[in-house]
Amino acid sequence: MHRFLSSILSLALLISQSVAFVTPKRQVYKNHQSKPLNSSSSNNDAAFEPLSGNRQKAWQYAKKPLLRIGGKGATKTHGNSLRQLLDQHTVVKVKVNPSAFEDNSLLNAFDVLKQLAVESGASDGLELIHIRTSDKVILFGKEGTLDLIDAGDFPPPPPPPREPREEEE
Repeated sequence: MHRFLSSILSLALLISQSVAFVTPKRQVYKNHQSKPLNSSSSNNDAAFEPLSGNRQKAWQYAKKPLLRIGGKGATKTHGNSLRQLLDQHTVVKVKVNPSAFEDNSLLNAFDVLKQLAVESGASDGLELIHIRTSDKVILFGKEGTLDLIDAGDFPPPPPPPREPREEEE
């Protein structure tokens, strides 16, 4: 019995030593020093205000977060994914673990993700539509989306109701 326990302990020690030398294979932007936002501070303040009218409709139009950023922070892959999603959708919700960013701030998370998306080839005009701190979700938009929302042109109207098909006999 004593030999069995000592062999298990030596195996556990061997495994713990081999795991200690594993290095990460991707660059993670945790507590990343981001550049300040190019947009005006009044626009950033509006991103935190309660939603109403067309902005509420835009928030509801994006049903669920299509991208998630965990506690390890954002990577270049997240930026590329955000760019691809915004190529396919006008607005994209991103769920973020803010502890991975400077000051646990969702605004800093927006800065970092925007910078990573631009480095991946997205337009520099990505817009911050809204931040919902209670859900830790950021709503990103393509360039010009805020103007469309405020003008009432986004989201598009729902399709007309389907007419029942007449069955052939």
